Amino acid sequence: MAARARVAERRTERLIEELLFAQGWDIRRPPSGELLTQQEYKDHPALREALVGSSKSGGGAGVPEYVLVERETAVPLAVFEAKARAHEIDAATGDVQRYVDAFFEAGFSPIAVAVAGTKDDRFAVRIMKRLATRWADITYDGSPITWIPNREQLERIRRSPRLTELRPAVPPIEVLKERAEEINGLLRESGLKDDFRPAAIGAIMLGLWKSKGNVRRDTQFILSDINQACGQAFRDAQKSDLAKSLRVDEANKKLATRARRIVEILERLNIATLTAEHDYLGALYEEFFRYTGGNTIGQYFTPRHITKLMADLCEISGKDVVLDPACGTGGFLIAAMERMQTESKLSREQIVEVVQEQLIGLEDEPVTASLCVANMILRGDGTSGVHRADCFDDRRFPFDRAHVVLMNPPFPHKKTDVSPDAFIDRALEGVQRRGKAAIVVPSSLLVKGDRARWRDRLLKDHTLLAVITLPGELFQPYAASTTAIVLLEKGIPHTPDRRVFFCRIENDGFRLRKGVRVPVGGSQVSDALKGYNRLANRPGFCASSRLSGEDWAPGAYIKPRSLSDTRFRDAVAELIRDKTASVIRFAPQLASLERAVEAKILVPRIYTKSGHSSIVGFSSRSGATVADLFDIYYGQSELESKDALGPGLTLVISSTGMDNGAYGFFEFSDVLKPPFVTVPRTGSIGEARVQEFPCGVTSDCLLLIPKADTPFEALYVAAATLREERWRFDYSRKMTPSRIAKFPLRLDSSLLAWVRAQWDRAHGLESQALQTAIQNEDE
Repeated sequence: MAARARVAERRTERLIEELLFAQGWDIRRPPSGELLTQQEYKDHPALREALVGSSKSGGGAGVPEYVLVERETAVPLAVFEAKARAHEIDAATGDVQRYVDAFFEAGFSPIAVAVAGTKDDRFAVRIMKRLATRWADITYDGSPITWIPNREQLERIRRSPRLTELRPAVPPIEVLKERAEEINGLLRESGLKDDFRPAAIGAIMLGLWKSKGNVRRDTQFILSDINQACGQAFRDAQKSDLAKSLRVDEANKKLATRARRIVEILERLNIATLTAEHDYLGALYEEFFRYTGGNTIGQYFTPRHITKLMADLCEISGKDVVLDPACGTGGFLIAAMERMQTESKLSREQIVEVVQEQLIGLEDEPVTASLCVANMILRGDGTSGVHRADCFDDRRFPFDRAHVVLMNPPFPHKKTDVSPDAFIDRALEGVQRRGKAAIVVPSSLLVKGDRARWRDRLLKDHTLLAVITLPGELFQPYAASTTAIVLLEKGIPHTPDRRVFFCRIENDGFRLRKGVRVPVGGSQVSDALKGYNRLANRPGFCASSRLSGEDWAPGAYIKPRSLSDTRFRDAVAELIRDKTASVIRFAPQLASLERAVEAKILVPRIYTKSGHSSIVGFSSRSGATVADLFDIYYGQSELESKDALGPGLTLVISSTGMDNGAYGFFEFSDVLKPPFVTVPRTGSIGEARVQEFPCGVTSDCLLLIPKADTPFEALYVAAATLREERWRFDYSRKMTPSRIAKFPLRLDSSLLAWVRAQWDRAHGLESQALQTAIQNEDE
C-alpha cells in the first residue's frame, strides 16, 4: 500500500510541475532552472538550516515536495506540499504552512502551495500567504485562486505586505506553443485533418468554459458533454446555426480517448475556472488558437500589438461603432473593445453592451465565423454583432453606419479571389463621412502600376492619412507577406498640400525563433503612434510628406539614415567574411581565372554604357552620396539569359544570395575589371556585394563602378549602406539607379581605416588559399 501511495503522490508531483510550467517557470534544478525537489534543498545551507525541526513529526528536518527558488541566489519563493488524494488538501495545507513558518523564522517570505490529487483525477490547489499574525488565501475576485502565480505576480505578492488579490495573466508564448503542439499531436493521432482541428479545439475550449469544467471524463461521455455545453453557448448567444460548425465528432473513438488529456491541458491554463475573466479568456483563446492550427483554414492572425496600434491610430472612443467586413476570428473587434474599455473606463456591463451593439463583424467562412462568435462569447454575455455573411452581398451590411473600420482582408491567392482594393472600397461604404479606416494591405497595392488608377480614384474621395510598413516576418511562420497599414479618412478629398505620415516599423517587439515569434526589446510600435500624432520626420524611420505621385510606399519618402558605428562595422564585417568564404571555396577556379587574365586569354574592361541605364556624373548638393562616388549601371544584357552558358573560366555574378553573388564559372569572354559593387534587383534584393575578381554580371543586378578618385574602402561603405536601405525595395517597387543615387555614404577617416584593417586581415587568408590552389594545380 505504501508503494502504491507513493506512486500516486509522485503523479501529484508531476501535476505540480505542469502547473509551474503553465506559468512559465523553469522546472529544472538551479542554476539552470528554479525548482528544488525534496532533499535537493539540503545542498543549500540557508535552506537546510531553515527547515531544521520542521518535519511532520516535529523532531527532524522537514522535506517539502518542492521549493521554488531564485535562480542565482536560491532565495525561496514558494514551498510545495503534495498529497495523493484531493480530499487530503487540508493535510497538505497544514504541512506546507509548517514549512513556510520555518522559513519565516529564518528571514525568508515564500508563499505556500498545497496540492492534493493527481493529474489524472480531480485535484485541489490552495495558494496561501503568511501575514503578520495569520494565513490568507491568494484570491482572484474574492475567491481562492487555483493556479500558481507567475514570476511577476509572485514578486508583487512578496513585495507587498498586504497584497493577496491577483488577476490571471496569459501564459508565455513558449508555453502556449508547446501545449498547442501537444494538442495538435493528440488531434493528429485522433485522425483529424488540419482543416478540422481549429473547430475541434475551439469547441473543447468553449465547452469547458460554458460548463465550468463539468464535463465527464469517461470516453463514452466526454465528447457529447463538450458538444452539449458548446451548443448551449451558441444557443444562448442566439447563434444556433453556427453550433453545427463548432463541434467534435462524437463517433471518433480515438478522439474520445485523447480528449481527456486535451481537457487537462486546457484546465491547467484556467479555461474552466475563470468563467468571469473575459479579458484573460479571450486573450488566451486567440493566442492559443494561433498555435493550434488557425492557419489551416487560411486565417493568418494579425498580432494583438498591431491590432492595438490600428485601434489607437483611429482614436476609437467608447461611443464608436466599429466594423470589420472580413473579421476572421475577431482580433480587430477585440482590439477596438479593449481601447474603448481603457479610454472610456467602461464597466463590465457597458462592455457587454459594446459587444452586442458596437462591434460589427462579417465572416463568410463558417468555421471561422463560429470561432469568431466563440471569441465574442468569451468577451461578453453571449450575444454579439458578428454574423456569418459575405460583406459584398449581405443586406445587413452597415452602409454609412460605422465610425471606424479595422480590417486585414484576405490576400488573394488566385485570379478568382477578391482583391484587397475591392475590400477597401467596400469597407469605406460602411463608414460615415469623416470616419476612419485602418487596413492591412499587401505592399504591392501601394506601388503596382496596375493599381495606380485605383489609388488616384481613392484620393479623389478620401484622404490618405498614413502608411506604415510592417516587419516582413510579422505573419511567420505561417505566411511570409510584405504588408503595410493604410489609414484613410472617408469623404474628404485628398488635397495636394496634405502631409501624409509614412513610417517603417522594423522592430515590432518580436523576433522569429524556432518557429515562434518571441518578445525582444526595442519595439518601435509606440514610436510609430507618437510619430503619427506629431507628423514627425526621422531619417530611416518616418517622414511627413506630400504625395509625390510616384507611389505610396514609405521607402519613397523616408530619408536614409547614416549608419551607426556598430551597424556599419557589423555590416562590413559580414561583407568581408562572406567574400572571404567565397574565395576559399572557389580558390581553384579563381586561381585559374587569374592565370587566364595574366595570359590575356581574358581581358577585363571597365564597364561603361550610355543611355537610360546609368547615372553618370550625378552630384549631390551636400555630403557624399552613392552617385557622387560611383557611376550606376544595369548589369550586362548579354547575360539576360544564363541557360545557354556552358562551363568555362569566367566567374558570373547574379542575384543569388550565396557565395558573394557567384552564380558559377562559365564560358563568357566579356569580363569586367574589378573592383566594383553588385546589387541584386531580384532574388536577394539589395544584398550588395563587393567584387574583387574579373567577372561578368547578369542584368538582374545593378553595378556601382567607382569613379577615379573614389577610395577602395568606399566600396564596402556603399555595399553596407545599400544593405541597410534594401527594405525600400521589393518585386513591386524595383531598385533603380535613380532610387539609390542619393543615399548618403559615411566616409569618416577612422571608419575607412577600420575597413582597410579588416580587409587586410581577410586578404591575407584569401591570398594563402589562392596560393595553395596554384601549388596544387602545378603539382
